[in-house]
This record gives sequence, C-alpha cells and structure tokens, in this order.
Amino acid sequence: MNLMNKFRTQILDKLRARPADVVPAPGRPLLARFLYRFSIPILVLWLGAAGLLNLAVPQLETVIKQHARSFLPDDAASVQAISKMGDYFGGAGTNNFVYLLLEGESPLGAEAHQYYSSILDRINQDKKHVNSSMDLWSDPQFAPANESADGKAAYVLINLKGNMGTALAMESTAQIRELIAQYPPPKGITAHLTGPSAVVNDELVSINDSILILLVACAGLVGVILLVVYRSPITIALPLLVAGAGLGVGRPIVAFLGQHQVIGVSIFASALLAVIVLGAGIDYGIFLLGRYQEARRAGEDPVTSYYTALAGVQHIIVASGLTVAGATACMVFTRLAIFSTSGLPCTVAVVVTLGAALTLAPAALAAGSRFGFFEPREEKSQRRWRRIATYVVRWPGPVLAGSMAVLAIAFLAVPGFQPSYNERQAQPSDSPANVGFAASDRHLPPNIMSPSVFIVESDHDMRNSGDLIALAKMSSAILNIPGISNVQGITRPLAAPLELGTLPAQAGYVGGRLTQMTNLLKQRIEDLTALSGRVGQLSLTVRGLEQAVRTGTTGATQIHSGAAELRTSLAAVVQKVDSLRGTAKPAEDFIGGIPNCRDNDYCQAALTGFSLFDDLHRFDGLVGNLVNGTGTLAQTLPALGAQLPGLKDFINQVNAVIAPLQSTLQVLLPQVSEITQFTDDLSKSFTDGDPNNSFFIPAQAFENPLFKSAMPYFFSGDGKVTRMVVTPEREGFSQEAMELSSKIIPTALQAIKGTSLAGSTVSIGGPGGTLLNIEAFTREDFITSAVAAFAFVFCVILILLRSLVAAIVVIGTVALSYVSALGVTVFVWQELIGIPLHWSVAPLSFVFLVAVGADYNMLLVARFREELHAGIKTGIIRSMANTGGVVTTAGLVFGFTMFAMIVAPARNIAQLGTAVGLGLLMDTLIVRSFVVPAIATLLGRWFWWPTVVHDRAANRDTVARAVTSADATGPVRLVGASR
Repeated sequence: MNLMNKFRTQILDKLRARPADVVPAPGRPLLARFLYRFSIPILVLWLGAAGLLNLAVPQLETVIKQHARSFLPDDAASVQAISKMGDYFGGAGTNNFVYLLLEGESPLGAEAHQYYSSILDRINQDKKHVNSSMDLWSDPQFAPANESADGKAAYVLINLKGNMGTALAMESTAQIRELIAQYPPPKGITAHLTGPSAVVNDELVSINDSILILLVACAGLVGVILLVVYRSPITIALPLLVAGAGLGVGRPIVAFLGQHQVIGVSIFASALLAVIVLGAGIDYGIFLLGRYQEARRAGEDPVTSYYTALAGVQHIIVASGLTVAGATACMVFTRLAIFSTSGLPCTVAVVVTLGAALTLAPAALAAGSRFGFFEPREEKSQRRWRRIATYVVRWPGPVLAGSMAVLAIAFLAVPGFQPSYNERQAQPSDSPANVGFAASDRHLPPNIMSPSVFIVESDHDMRNSGDLIALAKMSSAILNIPGISNVQGITRPLAAPLELGTLPAQAGYVGGRLTQMTNLLKQRIEDLTALSGRVGQLSLTVRGLEQAVRTGTTGATQIHSGAAELRTSLAAVVQKVDSLRGTAKPAEDFIGGIPNCRDNDYCQAALTGFSLFDDLHRFDGLVGNLVNGTGTLAQTLPALGAQLPGLKDFINQVNAVIAPLQSTLQVLLPQVSEITQFTDDLSKSFTDGDPNNSFFIPAQAFENPLFKSAMPYFFSGDGKVTRMVVTPEREGFSQEAMELSSKIIPTALQAIKGTSLAGSTVSIGGPGGTLLNIEAFTREDFITSAVAAFAFVFCVILILLRSLVAAIVVIGTVALSYVSALGVTVFVWQELIGIPLHWSVAPLSFVFLVAVGADYNMLLVARFREELHAGIKTGIIRSMANTGGVVTTAGLVFGFTMFAMIVAPARNIAQLGTAVGLGLLMDTLIVRSFVVPAIATLLGRWFWWPTVVHDRAANRDTVARAVTSADATGPVRLVGASR
C-alpha cells in the first residue's frame, strides 16, 4: 500500500513539476507553453467531450437514416420524367420504383393469385410509404404482360415514397420487405422486392452496415503497421489518440449538424469520413512524433524537443489540415449527392481532427515526455534516406527519367478506363435486390425488371385514331433501334401489336365480311331470277284475267292467288336481303369512309350496289300493293275491267325494276369479288412486311372493353400524357443501355415529325435515363470539384512555401500520382479482376489524393526551405534524411488505411480505397522520394522563384560537414558544391 502511495506521489510530482524549460523563454510561443502546462486537463477535456457528445447526440448512422439526401438532384431529367408520371398517373411523383416479384417452384395458381391480391392490398394501404401500383396481373386481359411464359413468375410495379437515396426511400423499401416478412407467401412461392430503386437502396444499406467493419479493419491494420514501425504500444498511442479524438468528437458534431439540416449527410459521407479522419489524424500524430524524435536524436532534452517539434510541424499540420478540409469542402459545389453530401461532413471532421492535432497531440506529447515515453529507438533508416538523397542530387536527370518511366508504365491502362454505372455490380450478389433480379432472369425476358419509362406530353387529348397512329409510329421507331427488346404502350398493351390494331388486320376483317356478302349476293341473284319468272307468269295471268273478266270471276281468283304467291316469295327475298345488309354494314361503313371513294370505279360500284338494298324495299312495297289490289279485284270483279289497264302498267313497272336490279347485281358481283381480293392482298402484303408501320384503329374501337381497360394504365386522366415501357436487350444498368437511352428521345422526336403530335414534349426515366444523368453530372462535378480543389490546395501551398514554382511542382506531382494510381487501379480491377471501376471512384479519389497527397510533398518541400541556409543540394539531402522515415511511415499508414476499405462489401468503396491507397504509396515511394527532389535539384534556385535564393560558396568539406550533421552515422562524399 505504501509502495502504491509512493508511486502515485511520484506521478503527481511529475505532472505538477515545472522544469526550467517551461519558464517563458524567447521563441517559445504562448500556446505551446499553455499546452505543456495544462496537458492533463486538455487530455481529459477531449476525452470527456468525445464521451458526452456521443451520449448527447444520436449516432451518425441514425441521423443518416433519418436525413439522407436524394441520390440525384430533383431537377435531373430522369427524376422529372418519373415525377411527372407519378403526378399524372397517381401518387406524389417519385423515382422510387420497385417490383414485387412472385416466383413459384411450379406454375402460379389460385393460391398464388390469392396471396398476390392480399399482399398487394396491404402494400397499397400503407399510404405513408406507397404512392401507387400498376397491377396488371389481376386483370385476365393483361395478365400475360406481367407473367412469365412458364407461368412460374409474375410481378407488379410499385411506386414508393421518397426519391432514390433519401431516408424515406430506404425506409419505404425496408417497410415493404418487413410487410412481406410478416405475411410470407405460401409454401413453394418466394416473394422478392427488386428493381432499380431497390438496387440503389440496397447499395446504400450495404455501405451503412459495413462502416463498423470498415473502422475495425482500418484501425486494426493501422495499429499493426504502427506497431511494426515504432515497436512500442505507448508510442503508437499518440497518433491513434489524435485519430480517435477526430472520430469521437467529429462524428457527433457532423451528426448534430446533419440532424438540424445545416449540412447534408449520406451513407457515403459516413464511410469516407471514417477513413479520411483515421488516416489524417494518424498522419498528423506521426508528423509531430517524428519531429520530436528527430530533436531527441539531435541531443535535445525532452522539453526542448517538445517545443522544437511544435515549431517544426505545426504550420505543416495546419496547412495539411486546410488542404484536406478545403479540398473536401469544394465538393459542396457538386450536384450528385454522393459528392455533395460527402464534402462538408469530411471537412467538419477534418477540422476537428486538425484541432486535436494542434492541442490534444501536443498535450499527449507533453504528458508522455515527462515519463520518458515516445523516446526514439535506434534509427537505421536515416542513413538509407541520406544515401538515396545523395544519389538523387548527384544524378537528378537520370533519377527523374527513371521515375517518370515507372509512372509512365502505370499510365498505360488509363486510356482503357471505362467507368461502370452498373449499381448491381457495386454490391454483393446476394443482396435482396440482386437475388430478385436473378429470380427474374430465370423466368422472364432479360431486363424486364430494369426498363426505361418513356413519357409523351401533348397539348391536347391524344385518345383519338390520328394521335394513336402517331404514337404507334413512335413506338415502332423506338422498337427498331438496335438493342431494344420490347416496347409496351397503349398501341402495344401486351408488349405486342394489337391483333386488330393495324390497317392490314382491319382490311383482312373487312375482306372477310365482303366474302360473306359475295356469297349472299350470288344467292340473291338466283332469287331475283326466280322472281323475274314469277312476274312474267303474273303478266300472263293478267292478260288472261283481262279475258276472263269478261266471262266471270275465275280469272280474278287466279290473279289474286298469283299475287299472294309473289308476295310470299318476295318477303323471303327481302328478309334475306336485310340479313345481307346487316352482315355487309361494316363493309359499307368502311367503303363509305374511304377518302375520294367516288373517284374510284370499284369503290363507286360498291356504293351503287349497296343502294340497291333500298330499291328492293321499294319493290316489296309495290308487291304489297299488288296483293291488296288483286284482293280488291277479286272482291270487286265487276269494276275490275276498268282497272286492268292500270294493273298491266304496274306489272310492267315491276318488270322495269327487276330487270336492271338483276343486271346491276350481276355486274356488281365480280367487282365485289375484286374488292375482296384487294383487301386480302393488302392484308397479306403488310403482314409479310412490317405491320408495326400500319397501325390503325377506327373510332368505334375505343368502345372495345379491352381497349378501354388499357386506357388508365397508359393515358393520364385528361389524355394529354401517355407512357411507354421500353426494355433493352442488354442489362438496364449497362453502358449499352445508357447509349440506347440517349438514342430514344431523338428517335421518338424524329418519328412524330409532321404528325399530329409534332411539337410534343418527350422525356425518359428509369435506369437508362438515370445513368445518363449520372454520367453527365459526374463529368460536370469532376471538373467543378477538381478545379476548385486544385485552386484551393495550390493557394495553401503557395502561402506556405512562398514560391510559385515550388507550389506548381507540388500540386503537379500530386496530379501525377493520381493519374498513375488510376492507371494501376484500372489494370487491377478492370483487367485482372474483370470488374470495371465504379463511376464515383475517379472523382472521389482525385479530391482525396490532391488533399492528402499534397501533405507529404508539402512537408518535404517545406523542410527544403528550412534547410536552405546549408545550400540547395545539402538542404535537400538533410531534408530527405530527416523526414524520409517519418513521411514514409505516414504514407504507408494512410495508404494501408485506404487499402482496408477493400473489405467493404460495396465494391465502389473497395475500389476507392484501392485507388487512393495506390496513389498515396506512389506519391510516398516514388514521387516524394525521387521526382520532387530531382526536380528541385535540376531547377536549383529557380525552384524557389520568385523568392530570391542567394548562391552560397561551399566547398566539398562544407558539404560533407552539412551532410554529416544530417546523420551522425558518417559522412557522404558529394561531388560539387551545394546550391
């Protein structure tokens, strides 16, 4: 017990001790003295702040789930297209479309239909998360459009709340999946929620779930590297403490700002923030620790070494922190959420880490140095770096050429860089959305789950025959684009042309009716021939009656009997003719609607033939009069004699009607046959050709039940907006699908030029349109962030180094590292592994490499400037000898920190880690070690322009002494004077 008390007393005495070095002395800043004096309270303050903030503020991942921003800006063309569809077809208008897919081990039957109806009703009742659904499978007329050919799969399109990437979108997707889990399908049936939006949401969830794994992997790898380098758990505690404080305090602050919507947050921000803070914080700790140990090796006492370390690296740490914070802040000018929501969170966290590096790290160094911690071990690398520096300044030209040759080899893969916009490849194959896509591919046509949605807006109601012809022409033009698998719209509701929706089909239908009419005409001609014979007999009878009237009533009875027989025969004829007319009515309407019909002999003849139906009815009336007349004749025989001349005239009139009618029908029959043959030939010719280019639906077809039921699915309520579903042959997230989407709009506009829909507005959404927008925004954002980051970092370096040429060299070599790293990353992922780089990798890695990569070169060149008093070449040797090990350690730590991102299940995060890690290693091992010092040596005093560097007369001994002072292990022979 006494021993413990004694030990505690010694510790307190050391903490309370105020050695002579703490007394204010010239050149020792007030802040440095304050940090030394109050090191323990500062440590407690940082640790307490981290603990309290994490208790008081929700975790960053929780805030992101509540306030995540949209994947695309709201004014993106694809978002606008889908939003319009939601506005016009029901719902709030979001681009969050998913598919509920049912997959059965056997063909889906009544049980599957019952479950489908039940679960869809439950989904539609969730108004908080669901806008609408496009249910075709419940309608027997349209069910084939949403069912697989083998009957084992069926699907429904659902529009969920929240645009892709937002907190509400992810919540909506999760809620529907939870609903499906609560009400599982019957045995032998599997329910999947998949589709483009589900892919994006699953990708974000995958990244969010991997952040803890990422942090553990990064921290573990960094700890191992630091332990290998420093071989002291206590020594590595200092850089780890800085990084831990940056995360422990920075994350709650970012969460607080995100919760109150001061800054935007996203899952990408959380992942990138964790890695960049971990790497930067450890680097800053290494910088301070390295300068402290350098001073201790030079013979300074711990307190003096503390002040030397702060004076030597604080300005470098400030400049480094500003470059990282400023470069990431430049991403606020971008439009894609993956960039814009990653910038400011990283900036805030880096600023916090910078604060920890400037306060917590010195406090920890001060406290630890009192107990003899952080002492340097025997340094063997200094001689190695002194030797490397000597070779560089002795042969700068060959060294630069060799280094550039190595980097040039890395450049070779850059021209083959093909960014991938396939979000399915960016996540594990066993993600729920990818599992659903795999189920779809087993049963349904390719890419049916990732179509593009095409919207046509007109200034008038398009529900008429003329506009449907224009829409059919547009659909046909889109379908004819190479690579388009299918088009589904009002003119193709089942993804195939309507059976009677083309001119050849209509002509074939009319031709069939005309064939029936021809057969009936033949029969009626035979009836008229028989009728003509009966009229002749009647005429003879009347003549006989005229004679019989003179002798008695026998003749009158015979006439009446003959007239009655005539009436009976004629009634049968009229009835058959009426039946014929009913059958030929569509043909009569079709021929009557043909423009300029009367200018065509066949058409005019057909109209004349149809007019004979009315003549036959008039003839029937005449025969009726005849029967009545003969009856009266039989009853009034005495007066018949006076009426017989009129009766004879009437019979002559009947003969006058029958003869031309019979003649006309005989002439009309071959003409109708020719029209029938013409319609048959017309139908066959167009059918053998391209029936898609001959769409035609008559006005009466709009009353067809099937067509009427399709209207709400494809037309808005006022008929001014229609939609089509366009399915590509290649995967919807592929580069080919993007290229197809870029062709659809110009093709559609060209197709309706000169039609009733000329001037209409067209737009496209879905994966193809979305990826086109992402491609355009990525290009724009890359340029914006690159220029802004370059400019900001350049200004910081220029202020620090006070040399335009040196600043250009530093920023230029960082760009060189980026291009080299991109080339190697492309080779590794695209050529060796076979997975193209995600579209976000190039822009994000550029910003991070410019920000972080500049640190090491900045530290080296700043040390060049500090050693200028010894001459340019000697200063370069001293600088590299003293900073080589420190910067290499920092570069390796940060580089391998980024490599730890490879464990992330999201491939875009893994690829980003590869690119940045390779860039940092190249910058550390090649650019900083050889390229920058070689350029500085070749340029000499011009490297510091416009700062004037005076020539210094130095002989070999002076140089040797300068070199020896850089490393006490022995002198280096250097030919030539130092400059």
